[in-house]
Amino acid sequence: MAEAKRSQKHIAVLTFPFTSHVAPLLSLTQRLSQAAPELIFSFFSTPQSNASHFPKDGKFDNIKPYDVDTGLPEGYVHKGQGPPRVAVEYFLKATPGNFQRAIQTAVVETGMEISCLISDAFLWFAAEMAKEMQAPWIPFWTGGLRPLLVHLETDNLRQQLGINGPGDQTLEFLPGFSTIRAVDLPDGVVSGSIDSPFSVMLLRVGKMLPNATAVAINSFEELDITVVDTIKSRLKIFLNVGPLIITSPPPPDSDKYGCLDWLNGRETSSVAYISFGSSTSNFKALVEIITSKN
Repeated sequence: MAEAKRSQKHIAVLTFPFTSHVAPLLSLTQRLSQAAPELIFSFFSTPQSNASHFPKDGKFDNIKPYDVDTGLPEGYVHKGQGPPRVAVEYFLKATPGNFQRAIQTAVVETGMEISCLISDAFLWFAAEMAKEMQAPWIPFWTGGLRPLLVHLETDNLRQQLGINGPGDQTLEFLPGFSTIRAVDLPDGVVSGSIDSPFSVMLLRVGKMLPNATAVAINSFEELDITVVDTIKSRLKIFLNVGPLIITSPPPPDSDKYGCLDWLNGRETSSVAYISFGSSTSNFKALVEIITSKN
């Protein structure tokens, strides 16, 4: 048993447990666990998030959920519609200590130190955690390509456009953004709430991502090649591994929905087939990174 544990690897997956961030990261983790079943995955999220994404019997195969503290005061109730911004701020104040405590629990339970740290890209502090563990850090960006480039370029955007400058300024200096105006940028980048906890978090994200072993994104290269190439020039390794959905895909040999029978019944040249081929090779590269020796 001890020899088996020494040959295994323990992957920590840290989530940003709000809006639609958890589902694609869990989907990616499921795909990784299927591709490398010898790995052990510890999935860290809040109790409410884990309860809504994992089955009642506990875990998915070799993926075990661990609860992290929300940081919320006792009795807190979110009021209103939309993202619970106050809850997000409480959660960010509780980090990274809440994750560190939960990771220590997982290490004790498994008897295995963390060999790789995968996190939602919003969790910029995971870079320092991975450095202390002497483990690779692989942040996962769940949003789109262009927002990612914007946050990587925030300092440049502020230098070029100023803070709260004319909204009609265009971004010719950024490849692929010549028709985008300053007013089109998200709040907190060059105008609005630039000092809010959320905006400060995103600024730190943009500064830390270039230090990552690799950055994965829930997208595919052909969607916006110019922006993809620009992001690649800013990062060590950039892997488009999407699109990912809420649930993991069925096994490759499965056709339980009868897709092949349906295709066979169509007229010649009546169906368009779109393949996200590059995401397959990028996914394999991601598997190689987390399974390689540090």
